[in-house]
Order: sequence, then structure tokens, then C-alpha cells
Amino acid sequence: LFFLAKRINFDLRTRLICFQWKSLDLCIHLTNLLRIFPQLPKDLPFLKRVNQNPKKPTTQFDLSLAIRFENCMEATALSSGLRPLPNPNGYRLPRSCSQRKSLPLARFHSKETPFKKPQGSLAITHHRGLSFKTNVFEQAHHPVAGDLSYDDTSRSNVAEDKIGVLLLNLGGPETLNDVQPFLYNLFADPDIIRLPRPFQFLQGAIAKFISVVRAPKSKEGYAAIGGGSPLRKITDEQADAIRLALQAKNVSADVYVGMRYWFPFTEEAVQQIKKDKITRLVVLPLYPQYSISTTGSSVRVLQDLFRKDPYLARVPVAIIESWYQRRGYVNSMADLIQKELQTFSDPKEVMVFFSAHGVPVSYVENSGDPYQKQMEECIDLIMEELKSRGVQNNHILAYQSRVGPVQWLKPYTDEVLVDLGKHGVKSLLAVPVSFVSEHIETLEEIDMEYRELALESGIENWGRVPALGLTPSFITDLADAVIESLPSAEAMVNPSAGVSEDSESSDAFGYIMKMFFGSVLAFLLLLSPKMFHAFRNHLI
Repeated sequence: LFFLAKRINFDLRTRLICFQWKSLDLCIHLTNLLRIFPQLPKDLPFLKRVNQNPKKPTTQFDLSLAIRFENCMEATALSSGLRPLPNPNGYRLPRSCSQRKSLPLARFHSKETPFKKPQGSLAITHHRGLSFKTNVFEQAHHPVAGDLSYDDTSRSNVAEDKIGVLLLNLGGPETLNDVQPFLYNLFADPDIIRLPRPFQFLQGAIAKFISVVRAPKSKEGYAAIGGGSPLRKITDEQADAIRLALQAKNVSADVYVGMRYWFPFTEEAVQQIKKDKITRLVVLPLYPQYSISTTGSSVRVLQDLFRKDPYLARVPVAIIESWYQRRGYVNSMADLIQKELQTFSDPKEVMVFFSAHGVPVSYVENSGDPYQKQMEECIDLIMEELKSRGVQNNHILAYQSRVGPVQWLKPYTDEVLVDLGKHGVKSLLAVPVSFVSEHIETLEEIDMEYRELALESGIENWGRVPALGLTPSFITDLADAVIESLPSAEAMVNPSAGVSEDSESSDAFGYIMKMFFGSVLAFLLLLSPKMFHAFRNHLI
């Protein structure tokens, strides 16, 4: 619009820049939602002219921050020496702006705009996703809580800190009506469905389509286990158990639960953490092995929330990214397996069948996801512990829960079960190694679908190791992990740091794509009948 305005007469140019239309406002919100609103180039003439008057010190414009389109265009007009006209939108313009060619752009930020400059210069990324019950996923700026004071002296001694522990987990629908919106949140996560950069604006539409298509079958699964996932209830119980275990070790801490795709969301937990004025935080994802799609996704959301808040940005945080190698976890898994083997008539002939949640092969080969390597190391550690106890059973690892046409980690659980039956395996003990709580993938997928498939394939004796849940040795080990990580806590975001290197706004290709799609959308809206009518009645 600015370049178009340069080719029309003086008054029309000024009106075009200063007048705001509802259709244009819609364009702004759409482009912001699709993350295609372009960052302005640093070599635009009107930005160079801001400091022409040395007697009038001006505030430098930080291009790393998202700004409202109308504020930028208004500042452009005034910086170009255009006289202002009365505007219907209540902009507070200086009376003498027509005589001033050098004006501080910072003065033209509307008081109503949600885009406020945080402490330091930070790369603000948008979290894409959607909650059907709360509007915390599609906001460009998510207000966590009100301004709170922070006492820097609390960093000096861990004992003087107010300690918080945040448990991160997947989340699950609690009723059948929650299934479709839960699936939407799941597939709207760019760490679950990884689209090429030019097509990332289609994430929401693709998530909507998949969630609608998969919802009927998923509802059948949740109906079979009682109408909803028990994950939230079990995770809350684990949080209470960890808090008591920490108290027994003379560590007072508040324990919070943040779910990635359903209530209570991570955003809600962060609100409570700030409200409680936590001064030292340990983040404990309830995933033993690290993966981009589990721990990585949850931590990314957490980092975005902390980056946007000056108080949280200074809170020391320790993140336990993986803990599959901890002796307490390995011993707890070995205890459960050894106990369950004793239920078979001939324990030595039982095949120990480890079933882990799969991930696409591209995560490992193209994105460097360490999940497969850590999973294999985890199985080796558990089997070494069992062998030290005299348990010499054969074992195998397979991956379950694949979806879509892409290739996932192999071997697949269903194919391995059929193959084991063909090779004469008669007794099998299933071990859900990547799950620490019972949920649909253990209660329905393993206990029902895979058990039925195993029996049909010729396996006569079936057993399944329960998830760790509230196993005392497991809870104690998690409490020990929290205590051990406290001294290493440090601020997640450096307030004085500049824009992050991996910021999409610094990517030339990303900038070109944003400019292209933003231009196309703006052009289409300008051709709409309402916009044409507005131009004809008010500008010509």
C-alpha cells in the first residue's frame, strides 16, 4: 500500500496511509495468524530518515519486534513529511507533526496494541495450535500473569529459594466429546506434523481434517477404556507423590502439572508458577527418552512463554531432558519385569517384548532426534540389570502407534507379533517401555488390540508389565533427579541477548515466503467488493 500510495496525489496518499478499514484490519489479523506478516527490511528510506535532526534524539526502531501495520504506516507518512488529516480511529498524533520531519517512531505505538517491547531484544515466535476451551494458543502475545517483583538475592542459595517442579506430559481427553479437539491440538503441533516452511500456514487446516477423520475410531478406543483417558488423574497422583518424596528429603517444593495437548495446559501451569512467585524451577518431562515430538515440543512451548515474560525470563530453570539411564528407573523397570515373569508357568521361556511409541524415521535421519538411540540404550541397561539377577530371557524391541503414510521406526509392533507367532513363540511378556502412566496406548492398544493379534498369531500365554505409575522406587528416583538438578538451574532466557540465531525472521527464504503470501492475501482483499466500495466512497 505504501508503494502504491507514492504514485497517487498528495491528499489521497495521506488518507490511504492514515485511514484504517475493517477489511484491512482483517488482513492484518489473518496474516498474523498465518505467520506470514513480513518483517520490514532495514533499508527502507523512511527508516533512514528518522534521525536526520540531531537536536531531536529519537528512539531507534527495533525491527525484531512484531508491530501493528497501521502504526508503522502512520509513522511512515509522518516521517516522509506528509501532513496529517483528522483520523476516525483515535490515533493520538502530535499537533506539530506537519512541521516535523523527524519524529520518534516509538511514540506511535498505540496504547491498545498488545505488542509491547519486553526486556532486551528477544526473538518472539508464535506458538501455533488451538484449544477449543481456552484462547491461549492463537494469541501472538500470551499474557501469563500480572507484573510481579523478583528478588535477585534469592539466587544466592538454593535453600532460600521457593522451589517449583513442573511435570510435563502429553495430556488426554477426559470425555468422548474431548476427543476431536484433543486430536486437533495434537496434529496442530508443528513438532508432530512437520510441514515444509512454505506450507506451514496450512498446519491448522490439515490438523482439522485429520482430527475429524480420526475422531470416530479414537472415540471407540476411549469408550473401550471407560470413556476417557486416566492420564491426568495418574499424573496428578504422581505430582503429589513426588512432593511428598521431596519433603521426606527435607526439600520443600510445589509440584505442578502441565499437559501439552489438553487440560491443564502448560500455559495454565506457568500462570500458577508465576502467581506463586517460584524463584527456582525444575522441569521434569515424564518421558524417559528424549524426542522432538514429546520433550522437545513441550520444552519449546515453555521457552516461548518464558521468553515473553520479564519475570520468568530471570527465574533459574533446570530441565531434565531424559532420565532413562538413571539407576532408579532401570531398577524399577527390572523389578516389574522380574515380578511379572513369575506369573508364567515357565518364566525362562517367556519372550520379553519391549513396545515403545514410534516416531517417523525422518525425525531421526533428518532432524537428529536421539530417541531411537536412547531407546536402544535403555533396553540394554534394563536387560543388563536383569542378567545381573540371573534373568536370561530373550528380548526384542518394536515400535507402535504409527499413523499416516510416512515411514516410522521399525520393526512395527503388529508385524513383530505375527512373526513371533510364526516362529513358535508361545509365551510373551509385553513391556510398555516409553510410558510411565497407563493411558489409551497401554490399556487399549496393547491390552486389547495387540493381545488379540498375538493370540491369533499362535502365542498362547500373554502377559503385560504395568506402567511405573506410583512405584515407590520410581517416585523416589524422580525426587532424587529433581534435587540433583537444582544447583545447575539457570535463567532459560538471557534478557540482554539479541535475536536468536534460529529466528525465522532472520532467514532470507522465510522472509521471501512471508512477503509473497502476505502480498497475495492483501491483493485479494483489495479486490474484494467491500474494499473497492470503501475506496470509492471515502478516497476518490
